Amino acid sequence: MTLDDLQKELRLLTRGIEHPRVGSALALAEECGEVMRCVLDKEYYGKDVTEALAGEVGDVLVALTELCDRFDISLEASAVGAVEKIRRKAPQWKAELGDRLIKLRERMDG
Repeated sequence: MTLDDLQKELRLLTRGIEHPRVGSALALAEECGEVMRCVLDKEYYGKDVTEALAGEVGDVLVALTELCDRFDISLEASAVGAVEKIRRKAPQWKAELGDRLIKLRERMDG
């Protein structure tokens, strides 16, 4: 499934029950908070959150898709633009941050 297909499918499934634009942004924030709850549960309380986190990430994707749809933004075009931006910036980030991030991942992720 492409991102365009996802956006079209969700538009059809939610026709008539769409959030207002501001509601779609708030729903996205709520779902991001649920992802953070899973991270907290894993990192601080040692819980197995793999299944819950996967579900919440899916919910974030759905909420983000609705937000894009409500503001007439192509999720796929946005993703392509973001990848292009990262492609341009990644070499500089690797040079500036790569070694530090390797050490942080070793220390924080074990």
